[in-house]
Amino acid sequence: MRVVHLLATYNEKENLEAMIEAIDKIGQNLPQHEFLILVADSNSPDGTGRIADRLAKKRKDLFYIQTPRGLGISLIRGYSYAMKELKAEVVLPNDVDFQWNPAYIPELLKKIEAGYDVVVPSRHVAGGSDNFSAFRKLTHWVSNTLFAYYLAGITQVKDHNGNMKAIRVKGILDRVDLTKLEVRGFVFQMTMIYELAKTGASFVEIPARYQDRRAGQTKVGFNLQFFKDIFEYMIHSAKIRLERSRRFLKFAVVGFVGFLINAIGLETFYGLGLGAGLAAAGGAELAIISNFTFNNLWTFAGEKITGIRKILAKFFQFNLTSLGAIVIQWIVVGLLARFFGDQWRQLYLVIAIGFFVLPYNYLMYTRVIWRTKQALQK
Repeated sequence: MRVVHLLATYNEKENLEAMIEAIDKIGQNLPQHEFLILVADSNSPDGTGRIADRLAKKRKDLFYIQTPRGLGISLIRGYSYAMKELKAEVVLPNDVDFQWNPAYIPELLKKIEAGYDVVVPSRHVAGGSDNFSAFRKLTHWVSNTLFAYYLAGITQVKDHNGNMKAIRVKGILDRVDLTKLEVRGFVFQMTMIYELAKTGASFVEIPARYQDRRAGQTKVGFNLQFFKDIFEYMIHSAKIRLERSRRFLKFAVVGFVGFLINAIGLETFYGLGLGAGLAAAGGAELAIISNFTFNNLWTFAGEKITGIRKILAKFFQFNLTSLGAIVIQWIVVGLLARFFGDQWRQLYLVIAIGFFVLPYNYLMYTRVIWRTKQALQK
Protein backbone atom coordinates (compact mmCIF):
# COMPACT_ATOMS: atom_id res chain seq x y z
CA MET A 1 0.00 0.00 0.00
CA ARG A 2 1.05 3.57 -0.59
CA VAL A 3 1.15 5.08 2.89
CA VAL A 4 1.50 8.84 3.31
CA HIS A 5 2.77 9.88 6.73
CA LEU A 6 1.29 13.31 7.36
CA LEU A 7 3.33 15.36 9.82
CA ALA A 8 1.67 18.62 10.86
CA THR A 9 4.29 20.83 12.52
CA TYR A 10 4.70 24.10 14.37
CA ASN A 11 8.04 24.95 16.00
CA GLU A 12 9.38 21.40 15.92
CA LYS A 13 12.91 21.88 14.57
CA GLU A 14 14.34 19.68 17.35
CA ASN A 15 12.09 16.73 16.49
CA LEU A 16 11.35 16.76 12.76
CA GLU A 17 14.43 15.01 11.42
CA ALA A 18 14.38 12.43 14.24
CA MET A 19 10.78 11.53 13.40
CA ILE A 20 11.56 11.25 9.70
CA GLU A 21 14.49 8.97 10.50
CA ALA A 22 12.25 6.79 12.70
CA ILE A 23 9.67 6.48 9.91
CA ASP A 24 12.42 5.57 7.44
CA LYS A 25 13.65 2.74 9.69
CA ILE A 26 10.15 1.36 10.10
CA GLY A 27 9.63 1.52 6.34
CA GLN A 28 12.77 -0.54 5.74
CA ASN A 29 11.16 -3.37 7.73
CA LEU A 30 7.89 -3.10 5.79
CA PRO A 31 8.97 -3.44 2.14
CA GLN A 32 5.45 -4.41 1.11
CA HIS A 33 4.40 -0.81 1.71
CA GLU A 34 5.51 2.35 -0.08
CA PHE A 35 6.20 5.06 2.49
CA LEU A 36 5.91 8.74 1.59
CA ILE A 37 6.29 11.59 4.07
CA LEU A 38 4.38 14.87 3.85
CA VAL A 39 5.28 17.74 6.18
CA ALA A 40 2.59 20.41 6.57
CA ASP A 41 4.16 23.27 8.50
CA SER A 42 2.16 26.19 9.95
CA ASN A 43 4.70 28.93 9.20
CA SER A 44 6.92 27.95 12.14
CA PRO A 45 9.06 30.90 13.23
CA ASP A 46 11.78 28.54 14.47
CA GLY A 47 12.64 27.33 10.95
CA THR A 48 10.90 23.94 10.95
CA GLY A 49 9.55 24.68 7.50
CA ARG A 50 13.01 25.47 6.14
CA ILE A 51 14.27 22.11 7.37
CA ALA A 52 11.35 20.32 5.70
CA ASP A 53 11.87 22.27 2.47
CA ARG A 54 15.58 21.39 2.42
CA LEU A 55 14.87 17.68 2.93
CA ALA A 56 12.11 17.68 0.30
CA LYS A 57 14.54 19.02 -2.30
CA LYS A 58 16.92 16.11 -1.63
CA ARG A 59 14.43 13.25 -1.48
CA LYS A 60 11.80 11.92 -3.86
CA ASP A 61 9.72 10.39 -1.06
CA LEU A 62 9.42 13.52 1.10
CA PHE A 63 7.15 16.48 0.39
CA TYR A 64 6.57 19.84 2.04
CA ILE A 65 3.66 22.27 2.08
CA GLN A 66 3.29 25.50 4.03
CA THR A 67 -0.05 26.31 5.66
CA PRO A 68 -1.56 29.08 7.79
CA ARG A 69 -1.43 28.67 11.58
CA GLY A 70 -3.81 26.13 13.06
CA LEU A 71 -3.63 22.36 13.52
CA GLY A 72 -6.99 21.81 11.84
CA ILE A 73 -6.06 23.96 8.86
CA SER A 74 -2.72 22.17 8.39
CA LEU A 75 -4.29 18.72 8.59
CA ILE A 76 -7.14 19.56 6.21
CA ARG A 77 -4.66 20.76 3.59
CA GLY A 78 -2.38 17.83 4.31
CA TYR A 79 -5.12 15.24 3.88
CA SER A 80 -6.17 16.85 0.59
CA TYR A 81 -2.61 16.96 -0.73
CA ALA A 82 -1.96 13.35 0.31
CA MET A 83 -4.99 12.13 -1.60
CA LYS A 84 -4.92 14.35 -4.68
CA GLU A 85 -1.22 14.86 -5.29
CA LEU A 86 0.41 11.81 -3.70
CA LYS A 87 -2.36 9.28 -4.49
CA ALA A 88 -2.31 7.87 -0.97
CA GLU A 89 -4.03 4.58 -0.23
CA VAL A 90 -3.60 5.10 3.50
CA VAL A 91 -3.02 8.40 5.28
CA LEU A 92 -1.24 8.14 8.61
CA PRO A 93 -1.05 11.49 10.45
CA ASN A 94 1.13 11.96 13.51
CA ASP A 95 2.85 14.62 15.57
CA VAL A 96 6.64 14.77 15.45
CA ASP A 97 7.27 15.15 19.21
CA PHE A 98 7.16 11.36 19.78
CA GLN A 99 4.29 11.60 22.26
CA TRP A 100 2.61 9.11 19.92
CA ASN A 101 5.32 6.53 19.33
CA PRO A 102 5.93 5.75 15.63
CA ALA A 103 6.60 2.17 16.73
CA TYR A 104 2.82 1.67 16.54
CA ILE A 105 2.88 2.11 12.75
CA PRO A 106 3.31 -1.60 11.85
CA GLU A 107 0.37 -2.59 14.03
CA LEU A 108 -1.81 0.18 12.58
CA LEU A 109 -1.10 -1.04 9.05
CA LYS A 110 -1.76 -4.66 10.00
CA LYS A 111 -5.23 -3.67 11.14
CA ILE A 112 -5.82 -1.86 7.84
CA GLU A 113 -4.69 -4.99 5.97
CA ALA A 114 -7.10 -7.01 8.14
CA GLY A 115 -9.99 -4.96 6.77
CA TYR A 116 -10.49 -2.10 9.22
CA ASP A 117 -10.87 1.38 7.77
CA VAL A 118 -9.74 3.55 10.68
CA VAL A 119 -7.22 2.40 13.30
CA VAL A 120 -6.73 4.57 16.38
CA PRO A 121 -4.01 4.27 19.06
CA SER A 122 -5.95 4.71 22.29
CA ARG A 123 -5.22 5.78 25.84
CA HIS A 124 -8.64 4.54 26.91
CA VAL A 125 -8.69 0.83 26.10
CA ALA A 126 -7.13 -1.93 28.17
CA GLY A 127 -3.35 -1.52 28.06
CA GLY A 128 -3.45 2.15 27.08
CA SER A 129 -2.26 4.98 29.33
CA ASP A 130 -1.09 8.58 29.47
CA ASN A 131 1.41 10.74 31.35
CA PHE A 132 -0.94 13.62 32.17
CA SER A 133 -0.85 15.85 35.19
CA ALA A 134 -4.05 16.25 37.21
CA PHE A 135 -4.87 19.42 35.25
CA ARG A 136 -4.31 17.73 31.88
CA LYS A 137 -6.41 14.75 32.97
CA LEU A 138 -9.24 17.15 33.82
CA THR A 139 -9.08 19.10 30.55
CA HIS A 140 -8.73 15.88 28.54
CA TRP A 141 -11.79 14.41 30.27
CA VAL A 142 -13.79 17.57 29.53
CA SER A 143 -12.99 17.50 25.81
CA ASN A 144 -12.71 13.77 25.14
CA THR A 145 -15.45 12.38 27.38
CA LEU A 146 -17.83 15.18 28.36
CA PHE A 147 -17.95 16.94 24.98
CA ALA A 148 -17.01 14.32 22.35
CA TYR A 149 -18.64 11.27 23.92
CA TYR A 150 -21.63 12.59 25.87
CA LEU A 151 -22.47 15.89 24.15
CA ALA A 152 -21.61 15.00 20.55
CA GLY A 153 -22.46 11.33 21.08
CA ILE A 154 -19.48 9.97 19.12
CA THR A 155 -19.08 6.41 20.35
CA GLN A 156 -17.05 4.73 17.60
CA VAL A 157 -13.86 5.15 19.64
CA LYS A 158 -12.99 6.03 23.23
CA ASP A 159 -10.01 8.24 22.38
CA HIS A 160 -11.21 11.14 20.20
CA ASN A 161 -8.30 13.56 20.52
CA GLY A 162 -5.18 11.79 19.28
CA ASN A 163 -3.59 12.85 16.01
CA MET A 164 -2.04 9.50 15.18
CA LYS A 165 -4.28 7.10 13.29
CA ALA A 166 -4.33 5.09 10.06
CA ILE A 167 -7.12 5.87 7.59
CA ARG A 168 -8.05 4.01 4.43
CA VAL A 169 -8.55 6.41 1.53
CA LYS A 170 -10.71 4.54 -0.98
CA GLY A 171 -14.36 4.68 -0.04
CA ILE A 172 -13.62 6.27 3.34
CA LEU A 173 -11.37 9.34 3.52
CA ASP A 174 -12.10 10.27 -0.10
CA ARG A 175 -15.80 10.51 0.83
CA VAL A 176 -15.20 13.19 3.47
CA ASP A 177 -15.76 16.71 2.12
CA LEU A 178 -12.75 18.40 3.69
CA THR A 179 -13.73 21.77 2.24
CA LYS A 180 -16.70 21.91 4.62
CA LEU A 181 -14.68 21.31 7.79
CA GLU A 182 -14.45 24.78 9.32
CA VAL A 183 -12.16 23.92 12.23
CA ARG A 184 -8.85 25.41 13.34
CA GLY A 185 -7.72 23.71 16.55
CA PHE A 186 -7.49 20.22 17.99
CA VAL A 187 -11.27 19.78 17.67
CA PHE A 188 -10.34 18.63 14.17
CA GLN A 189 -9.52 15.20 15.60
CA MET A 190 -13.02 14.64 17.00
CA THR A 191 -14.61 16.12 13.89
CA MET A 192 -12.70 13.71 11.64
CA ILE A 193 -13.82 10.71 13.68
CA TYR A 194 -17.41 11.86 13.20
CA GLU A 195 -17.01 12.54 9.47
CA LEU A 196 -15.29 9.20 8.91
CA ALA A 197 -18.06 7.41 10.81
CA LYS A 198 -20.63 8.94 8.47
CA THR A 199 -18.96 7.18 5.52
CA GLY A 200 -19.62 3.77 7.09
CA ALA A 201 -16.02 3.26 8.21
CA SER A 202 -15.15 0.36 10.50
CA PHE A 203 -13.11 1.43 13.53
CA VAL A 204 -10.72 -0.35 15.84
CA GLU A 205 -8.55 0.93 18.68
CA ILE A 206 -5.20 -0.47 19.78
CA PRO A 207 -3.77 0.17 23.26
CA ALA A 208 -1.12 2.90 23.30
CA ARG A 209 0.83 4.94 25.81
CA TYR A 210 0.94 8.71 25.40
CA GLN A 211 4.53 9.72 26.26
CA ASP A 212 6.52 12.82 27.14
CA ARG A 213 7.62 14.89 24.15
CA ARG A 214 11.22 14.17 23.18
CA ALA A 215 12.32 17.81 22.77
CA GLY A 216 10.95 21.33 22.31
CA GLN A 217 8.11 23.14 24.03
CA THR A 218 4.54 21.91 24.42
CA LYS A 219 1.81 23.85 22.61
CA VAL A 220 -0.72 23.09 25.35
CA GLY A 221 -0.91 25.69 28.10
CA PHE A 222 -3.29 27.59 30.33
CA ASN A 223 -3.57 30.64 28.08
CA LEU A 224 -5.96 32.46 25.73
CA GLN A 225 -5.46 29.87 22.98
CA PHE A 226 -6.42 27.12 25.42
CA PHE A 227 -9.78 28.78 26.08
CA LYS A 228 -10.32 29.35 22.35
CA ASP A 229 -9.68 25.67 21.67
CA ILE A 230 -12.03 24.51 24.42
CA PHE A 231 -14.74 26.89 23.23
CA GLU A 232 -14.35 25.67 19.64
CA TYR A 233 -14.51 22.08 20.88
CA MET A 234 -17.73 22.75 22.80
CA ILE A 235 -19.38 24.53 19.88
CA HIS A 236 -18.56 21.78 17.37
CA SER A 237 -19.69 19.06 19.79
CA ALA A 238 -23.05 20.81 20.07
CA LYS A 239 -23.26 21.18 16.27
CA ILE A 240 -22.63 17.48 15.80
CA ARG A 241 -25.31 16.56 18.32
CA LEU A 242 -27.75 18.93 16.62
CA GLU A 243 -26.98 17.46 13.18
CA ARG A 244 -27.48 13.93 14.43
CA SER A 245 -30.70 14.85 16.25
CA ARG A 246 -32.09 16.53 13.15
CA ARG A 247 -31.43 13.45 11.09
CA PHE A 248 -33.13 11.16 13.55
CA LEU A 249 -36.08 13.59 13.72
CA LYS A 250 -36.36 13.47 9.92
CA PHE A 251 -36.22 9.69 10.09
CA ALA A 252 -39.03 9.71 12.67
CA VAL A 253 -41.23 11.99 10.51
CA VAL A 254 -40.73 9.80 7.45
CA GLY A 255 -41.46 6.77 9.58
CA PHE A 256 -44.71 8.30 10.86
CA VAL A 257 -45.87 9.01 7.30
CA GLY A 258 -44.94 5.44 6.43
CA PHE A 259 -46.97 4.23 9.41
CA LEU A 260 -50.06 6.08 8.19
CA ILE A 261 -49.63 4.56 4.73
CA ASN A 262 -49.11 1.19 6.34
CA ALA A 263 -52.28 1.53 8.41
CA ILE A 264 -54.36 2.61 5.39
CA GLY A 265 -52.89 -0.25 3.37
CA LEU A 266 -53.78 -2.71 6.12
CA GLU A 267 -57.42 -1.65 6.04
CA THR A 268 -57.52 -1.60 2.24
CA PHE A 269 -56.09 -5.09 1.81
CA TYR A 270 -58.16 -6.42 4.70
CA GLY A 271 -61.28 -5.05 3.00
CA LEU A 272 -60.28 -6.93 -0.15
CA GLY A 273 -60.46 -10.20 1.76
CA LEU A 274 -56.86 -10.79 2.89
CA GLY A 275 -56.18 -12.02 6.41
CA ALA A 276 -54.86 -9.54 8.97
CA GLY A 277 -51.28 -10.79 8.68
CA LEU A 278 -51.11 -10.65 4.88
CA ALA A 279 -52.94 -7.32 4.84
CA ALA A 280 -50.35 -5.89 7.23
CA ALA A 281 -47.55 -7.21 5.01
CA GLY A 282 -49.15 -5.56 1.94
CA GLY A 283 -49.41 -2.25 3.79
CA ALA A 284 -45.80 -2.65 4.84
CA GLU A 285 -44.68 -2.81 1.21
CA LEU A 286 -46.50 0.47 0.45
CA ALA A 287 -44.77 2.02 3.46
CA ILE A 288 -41.43 0.72 2.22
CA ILE A 289 -41.87 2.54 -1.09
CA SER A 290 -42.75 5.75 0.79
CA ASN A 291 -39.87 5.40 3.26
CA PHE A 292 -37.30 4.76 0.56
CA THR A 293 -38.38 7.76 -1.48
CA PHE A 294 -38.52 10.31 1.34
CA ASN A 295 -35.47 9.05 3.21
CA ASN A 296 -33.42 9.23 0.02
CA LEU A 297 -34.58 12.75 -0.84
CA TRP A 298 -34.66 14.19 2.68
CA THR A 299 -33.34 12.23 5.68
CA PHE A 300 -30.18 10.96 4.03
CA ALA A 301 -29.83 13.74 1.46
CA GLY A 302 -26.08 13.90 2.10
CA GLU A 303 -25.74 10.30 0.92
CA LYS A 304 -28.54 10.61 -1.66
CA ILE A 305 -28.69 7.93 -4.33
CA THR A 306 -28.98 9.40 -7.84
CA GLY A 307 -29.38 7.98 -11.35
CA ILE A 308 -32.16 5.65 -12.49
CA ARG A 309 -30.02 2.51 -12.48
CA LYS A 310 -28.56 3.19 -9.04
CA ILE A 311 -31.98 4.05 -7.62
CA LEU A 312 -33.54 0.87 -9.02
CA ALA A 313 -30.64 -1.27 -7.81
CA LYS A 314 -30.70 0.32 -4.36
CA PHE A 315 -34.49 0.05 -4.16
CA PHE A 316 -34.18 -3.68 -4.88
CA GLN A 317 -31.58 -3.90 -2.11
CA PHE A 318 -33.83 -1.78 0.10
CA ASN A 319 -36.68 -4.23 -0.40
CA LEU A 320 -34.43 -7.14 0.44
CA THR A 321 -33.26 -5.49 3.67
CA SER A 322 -36.85 -4.47 4.45
CA LEU A 323 -38.12 -7.99 3.89
CA GLY A 324 -37.55 -8.49 7.59
CA ALA A 325 -40.02 -5.69 8.36
CA ILE A 326 -42.66 -7.31 6.16
CA VAL A 327 -42.11 -10.69 7.79
CA ILE A 328 -42.20 -9.11 11.26
CA GLN A 329 -45.57 -7.48 10.60
CA TRP A 330 -46.96 -10.58 8.96
CA ILE A 331 -45.99 -12.75 11.93
CA VAL A 332 -46.78 -10.33 14.79
CA VAL A 333 -50.10 -9.05 13.43
CA GLY A 334 -51.10 -12.49 12.19
CA LEU A 335 -50.37 -14.21 15.52
CA LEU A 336 -52.06 -11.54 17.61
CA ALA A 337 -55.11 -11.59 15.33
CA ARG A 338 -55.28 -15.35 15.61
CA PHE A 339 -55.21 -15.33 19.41
CA PHE A 340 -57.17 -12.15 20.16
CA GLY A 341 -59.26 -11.49 17.05
CA ASP A 342 -59.02 -9.28 13.95
CA GLN A 343 -60.88 -6.35 15.50
CA TRP A 344 -57.68 -5.07 17.17
CA ARG A 345 -55.55 -5.30 14.03
CA GLN A 346 -54.54 -1.60 14.09
CA LEU A 347 -53.29 -1.98 17.65
CA TYR A 348 -51.34 -5.05 16.60
CA LEU A 349 -49.79 -2.97 13.81
CA VAL A 350 -48.66 -0.36 16.34
CA ILE A 351 -47.10 -3.07 18.49
CA ALA A 352 -45.33 -4.67 15.53
CA ILE A 353 -43.94 -1.38 14.23
CA GLY A 354 -43.11 0.30 17.54
CA PHE A 355 -41.37 -2.62 19.22
CA PHE A 356 -39.87 -4.49 16.27
CA VAL A 357 -39.93 -2.77 12.89
CA LEU A 358 -38.74 0.72 13.86
CA PRO A 359 -35.42 -0.36 15.43
CA TYR A 360 -34.91 -2.95 12.70
CA ASN A 361 -35.45 -0.40 9.91
CA TYR A 362 -33.18 2.26 11.38
CA LEU A 363 -30.44 -0.31 11.80
CA MET A 364 -30.76 -1.46 8.19
CA TYR A 365 -31.05 2.06 6.74
CA THR A 366 -27.91 3.37 8.45
CA ARG A 367 -25.79 0.23 8.10
CA VAL A 368 -26.77 -0.93 4.62
CA ILE A 369 -28.71 1.51 2.45
CA TRP A 370 -27.23 4.94 3.19
CA ARG A 371 -24.22 3.52 5.03
CA THR A 372 -23.86 5.90 7.92
CA LYS A 373 -23.28 2.82 10.00
CA GLN A 374 -22.79 3.56 13.69
CA ALA A 375 -22.45 7.32 13.42
CA LEU A 376 -26.06 8.25 14.00
CA GLN A 377 -27.45 5.41 16.04
CA LYS A 378 -27.05 7.02 19.44
